Amino acid sequence: MTVESAVGVIIGGDVPFLRVLLKMAIEDAGFTVIDEVTSRAELLDACIKKNPDIVLLDLELSDDENIRLVEDLLDIDPSVSIIAISDLVEGYTETILAAGARAYLQKPFSMYDLIDLIRKVAPDSRLRASA
Repeated sequence: MTVESAVGVIIGGDVPFLRVLLKMAIEDAGFTVIDEVTSRAELLDACIKKNPDIVLLDLELSDDENIRLVEDLLDIDPSVSIIAISDLVEGYTETILAAGARAYLQKPFSMYDLIDLIRKVAPDSRLRASA
């Protein structure tokens, strides 16, 4: 088992095509996608049951309550690394990072940038050192 495969990722978002692309890129890089969810309730449930290391959160998932969602995810597990994905909204990057997300990825983005960001926020220091 590689260090990457020990890192569990949950993908949260309501766009099926984006979830498929994200999953393919993440698994091709050697990480493990442990779940894909389409709603706030599914995401919170999956985080409770599956204890992910990283949550990729497409902010279209729950646009009115994104800040609260990030806080709720951190209430479940303060060590989870949340990567927020969204279109550029003035001032929103700072707000979502202040709520506790570890990183923000603006659409459109390259899969290379996504994988690089996952490596940077992964909880395993050996993984960050090998990147």
